[in-house]
Amino acid sequence: RLTLPTNIAGMAEVEVKQEPPAKKVKIEAGSDLKNAEALLLSECKKHPQWIAPQDQTSMAPPKDYAEHTLDGNKALENLDKGMLGQAVQNLLKRSRLVIVNHPKGGRFLRYVSEEVAQQQVERFGGLTTNELLVYQKIEEAKTKGLFHRDLKSRTGITNPNTIRTIIEKLMKRKLIKDFTSVHTGKKKMYILAELEPSAELTGGNWYTQGELDMDLVETSSKLALHFFKSRGRKGGSISEVRDFIKAKGVITCDLTVEEVLQLVETLLYDSKIERLITDDKQIPAEERTFRLLNPPSVSLDHYSTIPSAVCPDALAGFPVQPADCPYFEYWLGL
Repeated sequence: RLTLPTNIAGMAEVEVKQEPPAKKVKIEAGSDLKNAEALLLSECKKHPQWIAPQDQTSMAPPKDYAEHTLDGNKALENLDKGMLGQAVQNLLKRSRLVIVNHPKGGRFLRYVSEEVAQQQVERFGGLTTNELLVYQKIEEAKTKGLFHRDLKSRTGITNPNTIRTIIEKLMKRKLIKDFTSVHTGKKKMYILAELEPSAELTGGNWYTQGELDMDLVETSSKLALHFFKSRGRKGGSISEVRDFIKAKGVITCDLTVEEVLQLVETLLYDSKIERLITDDKQIPAEERTFRLLNPPSVSLDHYSTIPSAVCPDALAGFPVQPADCPYFEYWLGL
Protein backbone atom coordinates (compact mmCIF):
# COMPACT_ATOMS: atom_id res chain seq x y z
CA ARG A 1 0.00 0.00 0.00
CA LEU A 2 1.39 3.42 -1.04
CA THR A 3 0.62 6.50 1.14
CA LEU A 4 0.74 9.84 -0.66
CA PRO A 5 1.18 12.72 1.88
CA THR A 6 -0.47 16.06 1.22
CA ASN A 7 0.97 19.50 1.90
CA ILE A 8 -2.46 21.05 2.46
CA ALA A 9 -3.45 21.26 6.11
CA GLY A 10 -6.56 19.48 7.11
CA MET A 11 -6.70 17.20 4.06
CA ALA A 12 -6.78 13.53 4.79
CA GLU A 13 -4.11 11.24 3.48
CA VAL A 14 -4.87 9.52 0.17
CA GLU A 15 -4.34 5.81 0.14
CA VAL A 16 -3.71 4.05 -3.17
CA LYS A 17 -3.67 0.31 -3.38
CA GLN A 18 -0.90 -1.05 -5.60
CA GLU A 19 -2.19 -3.77 -7.96
CA PRO A 20 -0.17 -6.97 -7.94
CA PRO A 21 1.87 -7.55 -11.14
CA ALA A 22 0.00 -9.41 -13.87
CA LYS A 23 0.98 -12.99 -14.22
CA LYS A 24 2.53 -13.89 -17.55
CA VAL A 25 0.51 -16.46 -19.39
CA LYS A 26 2.88 -18.78 -21.14
CA ILE A 27 1.65 -21.08 -23.89
CA GLU A 28 3.38 -24.38 -23.47
CA ALA A 29 4.59 -26.56 -26.33
CA GLY A 30 1.52 -28.75 -26.08
CA SER A 31 -0.93 -25.87 -26.35
CA ASP A 32 -2.94 -24.92 -29.41
CA LEU A 33 -0.49 -23.81 -32.12
CA LYS A 34 -3.30 -22.14 -34.05
CA ASN A 35 -3.72 -19.56 -31.30
CA ALA A 36 -0.06 -18.61 -31.60
CA GLU A 37 -0.38 -18.34 -35.40
CA ALA A 38 -3.51 -16.19 -35.11
CA LEU A 39 -1.82 -13.85 -32.62
CA LEU A 40 1.29 -13.56 -34.79
CA LEU A 41 -0.80 -12.77 -37.87
CA SER A 42 -2.73 -10.15 -35.91
CA GLU A 43 0.46 -8.41 -34.78
CA CYS A 44 2.03 -8.48 -38.25
CA LYS A 45 -1.13 -6.98 -39.72
CA LYS A 46 -1.34 -4.38 -36.96
CA HIS A 47 2.33 -3.34 -37.28
CA PRO A 48 3.41 -3.39 -40.96
CA GLN A 49 7.20 -3.52 -41.33
CA TRP A 50 7.63 -3.86 -37.58
CA ILE A 51 8.01 -7.57 -36.93
CA ALA A 52 11.49 -8.88 -37.77
CA PRO A 53 11.73 -12.65 -38.29
CA GLN A 54 13.17 -14.55 -35.38
CA ASP A 55 15.26 -16.81 -37.61
CA GLN A 56 17.11 -13.82 -39.17
CA THR A 57 19.26 -12.91 -36.20
CA SER A 58 22.23 -12.18 -38.48
CA MET A 59 20.21 -9.39 -40.11
CA ALA A 60 19.98 -6.37 -37.82
CA PRO A 61 16.40 -5.05 -37.67
CA PRO A 62 15.78 -1.42 -38.65
CA LYS A 63 16.60 0.98 -35.82
CA ASP A 64 13.13 2.49 -35.88
CA TYR A 65 11.53 -0.91 -35.32
CA ALA A 66 14.05 -2.60 -33.02
CA GLU A 67 11.50 -2.89 -30.22
CA HIS A 68 9.06 -4.70 -32.46
CA THR A 69 11.02 -7.87 -33.17
CA LEU A 70 9.45 -11.16 -32.24
CA ASP A 71 11.40 -11.05 -29.01
CA GLY A 72 10.51 -7.42 -28.28
CA ASN A 73 6.84 -7.33 -29.25
CA LYS A 74 4.77 -6.99 -26.08
CA ALA A 75 1.88 -9.12 -27.33
CA LEU A 76 4.19 -11.98 -28.29
CA GLU A 77 6.67 -11.97 -25.40
CA ASN A 78 4.66 -14.46 -23.34
CA LEU A 79 4.51 -17.10 -26.07
CA ASP A 80 6.74 -20.13 -25.90
CA LYS A 81 9.72 -19.36 -28.17
CA GLY A 82 9.73 -22.81 -29.72
CA MET A 83 6.05 -22.57 -30.56
CA LEU A 84 6.50 -19.03 -31.89
CA GLY A 85 9.26 -20.22 -34.20
CA GLN A 86 7.03 -23.05 -35.41
CA ALA A 87 4.19 -20.59 -36.00
CA VAL A 88 6.48 -18.45 -38.14
CA GLN A 89 7.56 -21.44 -40.22
CA ASN A 90 3.98 -22.67 -40.69
CA LEU A 91 2.71 -19.28 -41.80
CA LEU A 92 5.64 -18.85 -44.20
CA LYS A 93 4.89 -22.25 -45.75
CA ARG A 94 1.22 -21.32 -46.17
CA SER A 95 2.20 -17.92 -47.63
CA ARG A 96 0.32 -16.08 -44.87
CA LEU A 97 3.62 -14.38 -44.05
CA VAL A 98 6.49 -13.44 -46.35
CA ILE A 99 9.97 -12.20 -45.51
CA VAL A 100 10.64 -8.85 -47.19
CA ASN A 101 13.68 -6.58 -47.31
CA HIS A 102 13.11 -3.43 -45.28
CA PRO A 103 13.89 -0.11 -47.07
CA LYS A 104 15.99 0.95 -44.08
CA GLY A 105 17.89 -2.30 -43.82
CA GLY A 106 17.20 -5.68 -42.31
CA ARG A 107 14.09 -7.72 -43.05
CA PHE A 108 10.57 -8.03 -41.71
CA LEU A 109 7.53 -10.30 -41.81
CA ARG A 110 4.76 -9.01 -44.04
CA TYR A 111 1.16 -10.01 -43.48
CA VAL A 112 -0.67 -11.65 -46.41
CA SER A 113 -4.44 -12.05 -46.54
CA GLU A 114 -5.90 -15.53 -46.84
CA GLU A 115 -7.22 -14.82 -50.35
CA VAL A 116 -3.88 -13.60 -51.64
CA ALA A 117 -2.09 -16.44 -49.86
CA GLN A 118 -4.25 -18.98 -51.67
CA GLN A 119 -3.31 -17.40 -54.98
CA GLN A 120 0.36 -17.55 -53.98
CA VAL A 121 0.08 -21.23 -53.09
CA GLU A 122 -1.47 -21.98 -56.47
CA ARG A 123 1.34 -20.11 -58.23
CA PHE A 124 4.33 -21.20 -56.18
CA GLY A 125 3.23 -24.51 -54.70
CA GLY A 126 5.90 -27.18 -55.07
CA LEU A 127 8.81 -24.82 -55.65
CA THR A 128 11.99 -25.45 -53.69
CA THR A 129 13.77 -22.88 -51.56
CA ASN A 130 16.34 -22.21 -54.28
CA GLU A 131 13.63 -21.83 -56.92
CA LEU A 132 11.77 -19.32 -54.76
CA LEU A 133 15.04 -17.49 -54.13
CA VAL A 134 15.74 -17.12 -57.86
CA TYR A 135 12.18 -15.89 -58.40
CA GLN A 136 12.55 -13.37 -55.56
CA LYS A 137 15.76 -11.93 -57.01
CA ILE A 138 14.17 -11.53 -60.43
CA GLU A 139 11.16 -9.89 -58.75
CA GLU A 140 13.44 -7.42 -56.94
CA ALA A 141 15.01 -6.35 -60.26
CA LYS A 142 11.57 -5.22 -61.49
CA THR A 143 11.65 -3.94 -65.09
CA LYS A 144 15.45 -3.91 -65.31
CA GLY A 145 15.74 -7.69 -65.51
CA LEU A 146 18.71 -9.87 -64.57
CA PHE A 147 21.35 -11.81 -66.47
CA HIS A 148 22.24 -15.41 -65.71
CA ARG A 149 25.46 -14.24 -64.01
CA ASP A 150 23.48 -11.78 -61.86
CA LEU A 151 21.34 -14.59 -60.51
CA LYS A 152 24.44 -16.60 -59.69
CA SER A 153 25.99 -13.79 -57.64
CA ARG A 154 22.79 -12.63 -55.93
CA THR A 155 21.47 -16.03 -54.91
CA GLY A 156 24.79 -17.62 -53.96
CA ILE A 157 23.95 -20.64 -56.16
CA THR A 158 27.34 -21.28 -57.73
CA ASN A 159 26.43 -24.17 -60.03
CA PRO A 160 25.40 -22.65 -63.41
CA ASN A 161 23.51 -25.81 -64.36
CA THR A 162 21.35 -25.45 -61.26
CA ILE A 163 20.52 -21.84 -62.18
CA ARG A 164 19.72 -22.93 -65.75
CA THR A 165 17.41 -25.72 -64.56
CA ILE A 166 15.59 -23.37 -62.19
CA ILE A 167 15.12 -20.76 -64.94
CA GLU A 168 13.67 -23.39 -67.28
CA LYS A 169 11.22 -24.53 -64.59
CA LEU A 170 10.11 -20.99 -63.74
CA MET A 171 9.62 -20.18 -67.43
CA LYS A 172 7.67 -23.40 -67.98
CA ARG A 173 5.32 -22.39 -65.17
CA LYS A 174 5.07 -18.93 -66.75
CA LEU A 175 6.39 -17.17 -63.67
CA ILE A 176 9.22 -15.48 -65.57
CA LYS A 177 10.16 -14.78 -69.19
CA ASP A 178 13.30 -13.86 -71.09
CA PHE A 179 14.09 -10.88 -73.31
CA THR A 180 17.10 -9.33 -75.04
CA SER A 181 18.49 -5.85 -74.53
CA VAL A 182 19.52 -3.57 -77.39
CA HIS A 183 22.72 -2.91 -75.43
CA THR A 184 23.83 -6.52 -75.03
CA GLY A 185 22.94 -8.15 -78.33
CA LYS A 186 21.33 -11.57 -78.08
CA LYS A 187 22.30 -12.22 -74.47
CA LYS A 188 19.14 -13.14 -72.56
CA MET A 189 17.83 -11.38 -69.48
CA TYR A 190 15.00 -12.48 -67.20
CA ILE A 191 11.98 -10.64 -65.83
CA LEU A 192 8.65 -11.52 -64.18
CA ALA A 193 6.13 -12.83 -66.71
CA GLU A 194 3.60 -10.09 -65.97
CA LEU A 195 6.07 -7.23 -66.44
CA GLU A 196 7.51 -5.57 -69.52
CA PRO A 197 11.20 -4.58 -69.74
CA SER A 198 12.02 -0.89 -69.53
CA ALA A 199 12.22 1.00 -72.83
CA GLU A 200 15.83 1.81 -71.97
CA LEU A 201 16.68 -1.87 -72.40
CA THR A 202 14.42 -2.84 -75.29
CA GLY A 203 14.69 0.35 -77.33
CA GLY A 204 10.94 0.82 -77.12
CA ASN A 205 8.78 0.60 -80.23
CA TRP A 206 11.74 1.19 -82.55
CA TYR A 207 13.11 -2.28 -81.86
CA THR A 208 11.71 -5.77 -82.42
CA GLN A 209 13.56 -8.66 -80.80
CA GLY A 210 16.59 -6.42 -80.39
CA GLU A 211 16.65 -5.35 -84.08
CA LEU A 212 15.96 -1.78 -85.24
CA ASP A 213 12.71 -1.64 -87.25
CA MET A 214 13.81 0.58 -90.12
CA ASP A 215 10.40 0.43 -91.85
CA LEU A 216 8.69 1.76 -88.75
CA VAL A 217 11.26 4.53 -88.33
CA GLU A 218 11.02 5.66 -91.96
CA THR A 219 7.22 5.52 -92.06
CA SER A 220 6.86 7.43 -88.80
CA SER A 221 9.42 10.02 -89.93
CA LYS A 222 7.51 10.62 -93.19
CA LEU A 223 4.25 11.04 -91.27
CA ALA A 224 5.87 13.55 -88.90
CA LEU A 225 7.26 15.56 -91.83
CA HIS A 226 3.86 15.43 -93.54
CA PHE A 227 2.32 16.93 -90.40
CA PHE A 228 4.69 19.91 -90.45
CA LYS A 229 4.15 20.45 -94.18
CA SER A 230 0.41 20.53 -93.60
CA ARG A 231 0.82 23.11 -90.83
CA GLY A 232 3.25 25.34 -92.73
CA ARG A 233 4.83 28.12 -90.68
CA LYS A 234 2.25 27.67 -87.94
CA GLY A 235 3.95 24.50 -86.75
CA GLY A 236 2.78 22.28 -83.92
CA SER A 237 3.68 20.52 -80.69
CA ILE A 238 5.05 17.04 -80.07
CA SER A 239 1.66 16.06 -78.66
CA GLU A 240 -0.04 17.15 -81.90
CA VAL A 241 2.47 15.22 -84.00
CA ARG A 242 1.79 12.13 -81.90
CA ASP A 243 -1.97 12.48 -82.32
CA PHE A 244 -1.55 13.02 -86.07
CA ILE A 245 0.53 9.84 -86.50
CA LYS A 246 -1.90 7.84 -84.39
CA ALA A 247 -4.96 9.14 -86.30
CA LYS A 248 -3.49 8.05 -89.65
CA GLY A 249 -3.65 4.41 -88.55
CA VAL A 250 -0.64 3.51 -90.67
CA ILE A 251 1.41 2.06 -87.79
CA THR A 252 0.02 -0.37 -85.24
CA CYS A 253 2.12 0.59 -82.21
CA ASP A 254 1.41 3.54 -79.96
CA LEU A 255 4.49 5.76 -80.03
CA THR A 256 5.38 7.44 -76.75
CA VAL A 257 6.03 11.16 -76.37
CA GLU A 258 9.77 10.51 -76.09
CA GLU A 259 9.77 8.41 -79.27
CA VAL A 260 7.92 11.11 -81.22
CA LEU A 261 10.40 13.65 -79.86
CA GLN A 262 13.23 11.50 -81.23
CA LEU A 263 11.56 11.54 -84.66
CA VAL A 264 11.08 15.30 -84.65
CA GLU A 265 14.62 15.99 -83.48
CA THR A 266 15.91 13.84 -86.37
CA LEU A 267 13.99 16.11 -88.76
CA LEU A 268 15.48 19.08 -86.93
CA TYR A 269 19.04 17.82 -87.41
CA ASP A 270 18.30 17.20 -91.09
CA SER A 271 17.36 20.93 -91.38
CA LYS A 272 13.79 20.14 -92.38
CA ILE A 273 12.14 21.85 -89.42
CA GLU A 274 13.09 24.42 -86.76
CA ARG A 275 12.22 25.12 -83.15
CA LEU A 276 9.63 27.78 -82.40
CA ILE A 277 11.29 28.37 -79.02
CA THR A 278 15.06 28.14 -79.18
CA ASP A 279 15.66 27.24 -75.53
CA ASP A 280 12.87 24.75 -74.76
CA LYS A 281 14.68 22.39 -72.40
CA GLN A 282 12.54 23.55 -69.47
CA ILE A 283 9.32 22.91 -71.39
CA PRO A 284 7.70 19.45 -71.07
CA ALA A 285 8.52 17.26 -74.08
CA GLU A 286 4.90 17.02 -75.28
CA GLU A 287 4.57 20.84 -75.33
CA ARG A 288 7.70 21.64 -77.32
CA THR A 289 6.84 23.22 -80.68
CA PHE A 290 8.43 23.07 -84.12
CA ARG A 291 7.60 24.26 -87.64
CA LEU A 292 8.62 23.61 -91.21
CA LEU A 293 11.87 25.25 -92.22
CA ASN A 294 11.51 27.11 -95.52
CA PRO A 295 14.19 26.11 -98.06
CA PRO A 296 16.60 28.93 -99.12
CA SER A 297 15.41 30.87 -102.18
CA VAL A 298 18.93 30.80 -103.72
CA SER A 299 20.86 27.61 -104.22
CA LEU A 300 23.83 27.32 -101.90
CA ASP A 301 25.56 24.81 -104.15
CA HIS A 302 27.68 27.43 -105.95
CA TYR A 303 30.39 25.13 -107.24
CA SER A 304 28.02 22.98 -109.27
CA THR A 305 26.77 26.10 -111.11
CA ILE A 306 30.19 27.49 -112.07
CA PRO A 307 30.57 27.28 -115.89
CA SER A 308 33.96 25.61 -115.70
CA ALA A 309 32.45 22.84 -113.63
CA VAL A 310 29.66 22.08 -116.13
CA CYS A 311 31.19 23.24 -119.46
CA PRO A 312 31.13 20.33 -121.92
CA ASP A 313 34.24 21.68 -123.69
CA ALA A 314 36.22 21.95 -120.49
CA LEU A 315 35.12 18.48 -119.39
CA ALA A 316 36.21 17.12 -122.78
CA GLY A 317 39.70 18.51 -122.30
CA PHE A 318 39.60 21.38 -124.77
CA PRO A 319 41.34 24.63 -123.75
CA VAL A 320 38.75 27.19 -122.65
CA GLN A 321 39.29 30.86 -121.80
CA PRO A 322 36.79 32.67 -119.54
CA ALA A 323 36.89 35.75 -121.79
CA ASP A 324 35.30 33.96 -124.76
CA CYS A 325 33.18 31.37 -122.88
CA PRO A 326 29.45 31.81 -123.64
CA TYR A 327 28.51 29.81 -120.54
CA PHE A 328 30.52 32.09 -118.28
CA GLU A 329 28.91 35.17 -119.82
CA TYR A 330 25.46 33.68 -119.19
CA TRP A 331 26.33 32.77 -115.60
CA LEU A 332 27.50 36.33 -114.81
CA GLY A 333 24.24 37.66 -116.11
CA LEU A 334 22.07 35.61 -113.66
